[in-house]
Amino acid sequence: MQENHKQLRLLAVSHAVNHVYQLLTPVILPELTREFGASSAEIFLWSFVLSYSLLPAVMGYVSRYIGKRNMLTVGFVVTALSFLAIGLTDNVSLIAVLFFLAGVGGSTYHPLGSPILAEAYPTNRGRILGLHQTGGAVGSFVGPIIAGLLVLSVGWRPALMLLVVPGLVLALTMGVSISHDKSLEKAVPRGGSGARVADLKAYTPAIIFIIAAFIYVFGLRGTDVFANEYFVLGRGIEIAGASFLFSMLKVAGLFSAPICGRLSDSYGRKAVLVMLVAVESLSLLSITFSPDIFLIIPCVFFGFAAFGLLAVGEALLADVTPEKHRPTLFGINLTASFSPQIFLVPVLFGLAGSSGYNSGFILMSALMPISIPLLLMVKTQHAKT
Repeated sequence: MQENHKQLRLLAVSHAVNHVYQLLTPVILPELTREFGASSAEIFLWSFVLSYSLLPAVMGYVSRYIGKRNMLTVGFVVTALSFLAIGLTDNVSLIAVLFFLAGVGGSTYHPLGSPILAEAYPTNRGRILGLHQTGGAVGSFVGPIIAGLLVLSVGWRPALMLLVVPGLVLALTMGVSISHDKSLEKAVPRGGSGARVADLKAYTPAIIFIIAAFIYVFGLRGTDVFANEYFVLGRGIEIAGASFLFSMLKVAGLFSAPICGRLSDSYGRKAVLVMLVAVESLSLLSITFSPDIFLIIPCVFFGFAAFGLLAVGEALLADVTPEKHRPTLFGINLTASFSPQIFLVPVLFGLAGSSGYNSGFILMSALMPISIPLLLMVKTQHAKT
């Protein structure tokens, strides 16, 4: 059990650093827009989002053959070195490629971290995955503030270079601290061991959940890529204040994920998820009409719901997914969860130019409740391992 707790702490820190890197590109987006123009900045963001969003399913599957520890370690190294190289070049095409590579490295974490903990804590995984999400919330909260202050004080290029250090240190720590994946040899498929048509019924609850999560995550993924641009260019707030509000979208995750996870252990995953979808949708809508002085309030409520959804959703998926396929299905879920960023980038930027900055937030708020009927359809019996 002590070993599990050490692993939880390390993975929570890893989750935090991954979120720092995930949100680094949106935070510096206004600076990229000023230096390279809006179209190039959008390409940079889209390049990162594309790989970060689409590859978790691949990474979850590949980890069965090369090991979770190796995947996690290499992922942080690739992301950190890519950001370092971005800070050292002015070539627009090369920067776009490097942002793509940074996303490749970042895509390795989520399909591996949560399944490791779900297997280690089968009886109270709602609370444990909530604590894991708290680590991500710490990175999401602290990262934009630190990045914004660094950009303000030394510029965006030196800021990128300084933020490389924690990723490299963490990669080294994980490489020597995480034990060898003992299930690696058993993960290699033998003839006839693949999923059969008759097995699909067992995966139906997971598939329905993944579709629902794809819809209710629109608000979180949309604000991840667009909120800083919204606050700076849409509301006229200077970059340090915008970065602070960006962090306020994340701060409630410091406590909401374990609280909501514990509530879901006691009162059911679906009931908590439905409540959180409603809160997230209403708070996102409130951002569009709140005066600047009160913006912090809907931002905090939004973060509470968003991080609660991540924690409880992962617990529900773990409940209905056979253990041996969790990395792959968690990877598929993460790919579905992050993929809205791919089309939300052009949609939100396009709506901002044609209909105003509020229009994108209003659209996402209206779409998220569509997930509620799907969540209610998920059968919540625990999956066999």
